Amino acid sequence: MTRSLTDAERTLISAMITSAKATDPDRLKGSVAWRNWRHDLHEMINRLSVGKLCDCGKCPSFQLLVDGHEVPSSPEPIILEAFISEGIVMLFIDNGKPSYLEIAPNLDIKVDLPPESALIF
Repeated sequence: MTRSLTDAERTLISAMITSAKATDPDRLKGSVAWRNWRHDLHEMINRLSVGKLCDCGKCPSFQLLVDGHEVPSSPEPIILEAFISEGIVMLFIDNGKPSYLEIAPNLDIKVDLPPESALIF
């Protein structure tokens, strides 16, 4: 079952797009290319909804849908990452579209969706 993003989820995704570092910063060449790429991602935020939820029971991670459709996986996604005191937050971008928001705890603990202010870039 799909649902709309909450305000907290939308804010977190926006912050990730704006400030998170790419795990492979050489994927796009130059600051103009990165700025344009991030701008294009921001333009998609209102088209995002929540798809499948992670079923691990420890995290609030979820699949992102664009216009209600799954984003096809790409062989080399771009991953934006930030840290929180309890773990790491990763936004997966496949084929130029956000596809998954992962909130992974450091240890075998349960974590909630972090507020934007908890992100460490």
